[in-house]
Amino acid sequence: MELLIIVIIIAAAVAAEQALYSRFGGMNVKYSCGFEDETINEGDETDFAEIVENRKLLPVPWLKSELTIPAAIEPVNGDSTAAGNDRFITGFFKVKSYSGIKRVRRVKAMKRGVYSVSAARVQTADILGGIRVSISADEKGGTLTVLPVSAHTETVLPERMRRQTGEMLVRNSLVTDPFFTSGVRCYEQGDPMKRIHWNASAHMQELMVRLEEKTARRCILIILNLQTDPEEIGISTADEPLAEHTIRLCVQCIEEAVNEGYNITLCSCGFTPKGEPLLMNDTSLLSALYALAEISVTEYMPFRQFIKGYIIIPPDTSAVLITPYTDDAAMLWKRQNHDSSVVVSGKGKDYAGIADIILPEPERSDV
Repeated sequence: MELLIIVIIIAAAVAAEQALYSRFGGMNVKYSCGFEDETINEGDETDFAEIVENRKLLPVPWLKSELTIPAAIEPVNGDSTAAGNDRFITGFFKVKSYSGIKRVRRVKAMKRGVYSVSAARVQTADILGGIRVSISADEKGGTLTVLPVSAHTETVLPERMRRQTGEMLVRNSLVTDPFFTSGVRCYEQGDPMKRIHWNASAHMQELMVRLEEKTARRCILIILNLQTDPEEIGISTADEPLAEHTIRLCVQCIEEAVNEGYNITLCSCGFTPKGEPLLMNDTSLLSALYALAEISVTEYMPFRQFIKGYIIIPPDTSAVLITPYTDDAAMLWKRQNHDSSVVVSGKGKDYAGIADIILPEPERSDV
């Protein structure tokens, strides 16, 4: 009889505990996660944090988080499972009354791109694990932008595009440069006030304005082909490691062009998130890196079609084509622009024999 009473008491306690956690277990429990940084470089590390807050008297004896993040974001300690393009991370927490806990994982960005937490599934349970309550993730963080890095190989920009640095004074131009002054003249109605030469005006006892030289800045067009094989070969699957190496060569070319003082126009057949080829006029290095971070290597305009829009290059513009291969379309472009340069990123893929330089990707560790 006493044993029966004990069993009944235990059963009642378990039922009461389960009823309590079934009703209040998930109440006032907040879960959030996200990357600590917004932007890092390819190959760099950052922190990924999970925060659990219990804002009630009832403790949280057991909480489990199941996260899905891109496979390109890899925990340094290896505590994850990768499958295809996704990586799965599981976390377990125990939180006391009116307290919180923050768990930080060190992760490494293995590939450029724009990443976020794809899914977050959170469950809490009672002490015995008989009752489970799902909790919504209050915050899954923003996006992590991983910028591409330079290939750090030999020079990409050809020597003939490096010989002249700075700006050139020209006879005819619609643009003047306030840093180049050729003299002064009397003020005329309509002259901008910022051109008034105050020292000369004081000396001449009348308003004088600066005469600014006409200048032309050096311009370069960088064309990035992300189609990794000619259409006639019949290979429909993109060689993504080769395409990524081609992007890194493009980054290096942009860095070198910036150091030479060029105005840069960047274009690519690879699609932007808007579903169209990339085109950036007079771009900066940082803006170009952000654009290349999110460009697709699997969705693009066919190179033959794309290059037709750039057959004629202005005479005052240098041009560099960075491509995984050459074909007759690239050969036609080169003939039309004989002063341009062709950089091939794929070993043995200069089918047209027009490459100025071949910079194949490094040997792959999985080969």
